[in-house]
Amino acid sequence: MVLRILNLSFYLLPALCLHAQPSILPDSLLAHVRELSDNRYEGRRTQEPGNLMAGEYLLQRFRAMGLKPLDTSYVHSFRFYNRWLRESFTGRNIIGYVRGSVYPDKYIVLSAHYDHVGRKNSKIYNGADDNASGTGALLEIARHFSQHPPRHSIIFAAFDAEELGLQGAGAFVDEPPIPLENILFDLNMDMVSRNAKNELYICGAKHYPFFRAPLEKLAEGHPLSILFGHDEPVPTPQDDWTMSSDHGRFHQKGIPFLYFGVEDHEDYHQPTDDFERIMPEFYTKAVGFILESLLWLDGNWEEIGSGKTESERQGKH
Repeated sequence: MVLRILNLSFYLLPALCLHAQPSILPDSLLAHVRELSDNRYEGRRTQEPGNLMAGEYLLQRFRAMGLKPLDTSYVHSFRFYNRWLRESFTGRNIIGYVRGSVYPDKYIVLSAHYDHVGRKNSKIYNGADDNASGTGALLEIARHFSQHPPRHSIIFAAFDAEELGLQGAGAFVDEPPIPLENILFDLNMDMVSRNAKNELYICGAKHYPFFRAPLEKLAEGHPLSILFGHDEPVPTPQDDWTMSSDHGRFHQKGIPFLYFGVEDHEDYHQPTDDFERIMPEFYTKAVGFILESLLWLDGNWEEIGSGKTESERQGKH
């Protein structure tokens, strides 16, 4: 046990220095959210013109950063039927990746949905926090890794049709472009740009406890309150975020996940979820911490193991 703690401390030392060396460019990060939550995109509802325009914006950014497509294209189209709306839809996942320098055939999925709910009663629901914020974070973190290749390959998945039932993520795991057993975990971002209490939640460690110790260590001294929770139906079923966003589809397949997000605010799914209500300092720090977490997990995955119990991991030493 002592040796295990010492080893963990050794691996964490380089990552802890990242607080003083942020790799996030605030202007770039905010520019993505400002663009995607503009009225021109008309709320980015799946299959509508504004959603297709958002997909083209993502394609341009992926190409400019030099991300590689999985298969032959960045665009992975899928069809589904929404029984509640009694309507068929065509969605488009926009997916690129950076090849790992050490473990190229093992993949981390970094995900965020880029769709939102569109127009209602002539009002545009721009979805700045939900989820232009996660999409902007996806692009900014992709920029970092395009310049600093990770040890494991990282898939950058901008999922469509999350608002219609996690359909894009479901299409990805049901017809995966790579073997599911080669996916180490999904890190999903949905609503990460504002919180009046300065709180950023991490959901998933209840299901996959091996994530908690290193992320708690990274959170020490961070200017945001990094909290764990919302991964069990306590005190009410609504407090459980396990299936609340795209990470839920990975969890259903037995793939570990982490979900970074904030609690609902008064503008959630309202036409007032606009760029002007983003909290730039909170947003930049939140995305910086997500990047730190991803850097540490990529650098030390073989140490913490994938899905192993604490006793199994201790048995290595």
